[in-house]
Formats: sequence, C-alpha cells, structure tokens
Amino acid sequence: MNLFDKPPVQTRFIDSLRNNDKVTCYYRVQEVVKKKTKNGDDFLDLTVMDKTGRMPAKIWNNVDEYSKLIHAGEIYKISGEIREYKGKKQITVNHLQATTAGDKEFNPADYCEAPPFDSAALQERMFALLAANLTNPHLRQLVEFFKEDYGPSLQQAYGAQKIHHAFAGGLLQHTCSVLEMVLALAPHYSLDKELLLIGALFHDIGKISEFKTQPALETTLEGGLLGHVIISLTIFLNLKNRIADFPPALATHIEHLIVSHHGEKEYGSPEVPKTPEAYLLHILDLLDSRMNIFREQLKNGDGQKLFSEFNQALGTRILLAKQ
Repeated sequence: MNLFDKPPVQTRFIDSLRNNDKVTCYYRVQEVVKKKTKNGDDFLDLTVMDKTGRMPAKIWNNVDEYSKLIHAGEIYKISGEIREYKGKKQITVNHLQATTAGDKEFNPADYCEAPPFDSAALQERMFALLAANLTNPHLRQLVEFFKEDYGPSLQQAYGAQKIHHAFAGGLLQHTCSVLEMVLALAPHYSLDKELLLIGALFHDIGKISEFKTQPALETTLEGGLLGHVIISLTIFLNLKNRIADFPPALATHIEHLIVSHHGEKEYGSPEVPKTPEAYLLHILDLLDSRMNIFREQLKNGDGQKLFSEFNQALGTRILLAKQ
C-alpha cells in the first residue's frame, strides 16, 4: 500500500480508542510539528481531534512527504495503531490522506470538539452560585457584564493548551470548581468571600483570548505577547470601568488577586500574593489544576500498569492501579 492508497474507513471516535486498536478513521489535525529523535531522525508530532476529545499521533515514515501534505486545522483520513507512551495513548500513523470538498464519508460537525459535560447547565449553576452569594451591587453588576460578554465563549474555552483542563469547556469547569472551593474555605478562614468569588471568576478568563483551538490549536498574537494573566486583568478593568463609582480599593484588591494567582513571579505572576485572599486563590487554582492532572492521567493511563511515566507538572509518577 502506498502513500495515497485508500484503506476502508471506520467510525471510531477518540474516546472509544483502546491500546493496540488498529484504526482507519477521519480526524482533524490540530497541531503538527516536525521534530528529531535522539538519533537525529525526523518525525512528525501531531495532535488529532474529533468531537469527543484529542490525542497525540506520531508519523515516523515518509516524513518529508507528509510534512508537505499536512496542514493544521484540516481533516485527514488516518490509518494506524493505538500505542501507549508515557502513560498516554497515541496513534502511530502508517498512512494519512487528505480529504476533498466532495468527500462524503465524514460529517464535518464530528470534528468540532464538544465539552464532555453539559456546559450550558454547568454555566447556569455557576452564575446561580454567584447570584446567591454576592450582595455588593458593584460586584453583581460586574458579573452581569461578564455573563453578557464572555458567557458564550466560556462554555467552549479550554482551560489550558496542554497541562490541565485541556479540553473544550475546561475553563468553565476549572472556574466553577474554584468558585465552589471558595465557598467552602473562605468562611473557614474568615476571608472576604465576595472578593474571592470575583477573583476566581476573572483569574483565568484571559485564556479565552490567549489561544484558539479551532480549526487549529495555536497561541494568538495577544496570548503570545501578553499572556492570560495580563489579558484577564485587562478584561476586568474594561468591565469595571463601565460601572459608575466602582470602589477604587475594591478594584485594586481584585486586580491583585488576578495578577498574583500563579503564586510566584517565575511562574508568570507579575506579583506574589500579599493578602490572605490572594494566597488562598493561588492555592485553590493550583489544587484544582493538579487534581485535574491526576484525573486525566487516571482516565487515560493503562490500568494494567502500577505507575505512570514521570509527570513533569507533578514532578512524580502517578499510581494507576488500585491496590
């Protein structure tokens, strides 16, 4: 079989693929990068996706031909085998073929990634939570402006490109989780609950503009030059400035929550947490991101192995099998 032969097509979505499966399916290529092995051989590192999720893929043969053929954002017919590498499934690609405008074997709607949960219901719950716990009229108005301007985008946005909540709806899930933890812990430490709720709502909203996922996954110009912390701060300031007599001191505290939520300057925070509310938001943001890494690793890892490969974000290997 040569490069452009046509193997029979199956309908196998990414969430159904298992280790050692052989597949010939359509997938959208979100990313494609030409890399080298330790021996200096070229290979292509891809991220492919469909409406159920995304998966890494590797091309080891005919690299020059395929590198000219593949363009991020387009849909391809891919034949290969599901293999596991460092605790995650990936496709080892044997053949890849471009599609044409007249190709009737796939539905383009199947290659727009959907959240793995009811994002509209989760967002409705999130705004109901805020409405029930905010009494300050300036903050309530701020949330209304946020909902009008960013509610639709939030339902689809990724929480990150790779590390945590890296899926459609991930930003909404992460934000809602941090809000719920604020409600549980702010009273325990006698902290300003309303201030923390607004900080949690805004802390990562800049990720909506930091990168885009359709038709291809890539960092935007704004995201690459500013980063989501500064974008989040700008979004807050723009909305706040639409509210007459917004208290300056309250605005400054919210700004501090946003710019310090990464905790340390070496991790991208323009400032470190200097209030108990800012420190708690940093810890809750970190906790939720780390627990999501565990959840995704346990979901995607091989349950027959006792431990995962080394996870860079956590700095350790994860126990996979229940003992």
